[in-house]
Amino acid sequence: ARLDSAEAPGPAMAAGGSRAGSASPIPSASSLPLAALNVRVRRRLSLFLNVRTQVAADWTALAEEMGFEYLEIRQLEAHADPMGKLLDDWQGRPGASVGRLLELLTKLGRDDVLVELGPSIGAAGWWWWSLMITCKARNVTSRLSLRSASLPVPIRSD
Repeated sequence: ARLDSAEAPGPAMAAGGSRAGSASPIPSASSLPLAALNVRVRRRLSLFLNVRTQVAADWTALAEEMGFEYLEIRQLEAHADPMGKLLDDWQGRPGASVGRLLELLTKLGRDDVLVELGPSIGAAGWWWWSLMITCKARNVTSRLSLRSASLPVPIRSD
């Protein structure tokens, strides 16, 4: 069951319905195997995460969250597309799924990747939308807490 945005089911299908002519329901992103990510999505993930930057988590931070050891990460650095190789290697490990990948990207604060690729990765299902709402709520909450920390609050003396 390979996914791309052209195959994304509508809300009814994401809730567990099935495609016309098919008896099996669409699996949720949380249970979808990593092998379901097509080449285009994998290449776009690489474009985002192969770039080393001080301000955003790259593929090495993702590798650590996936449970890769330091020496394994060093070996991945030798590849032209370390993110692609990371996905290939992680795919065979227990617990690797599309849903887990989305959770790790969320944990690392890579909302940019989720916004850009989420509909392709998560099949635009309810699970994906709830994840995006959580990301947005977290961002709003963190912005509000930063602002409220610096706002003067008048004290009433009634």
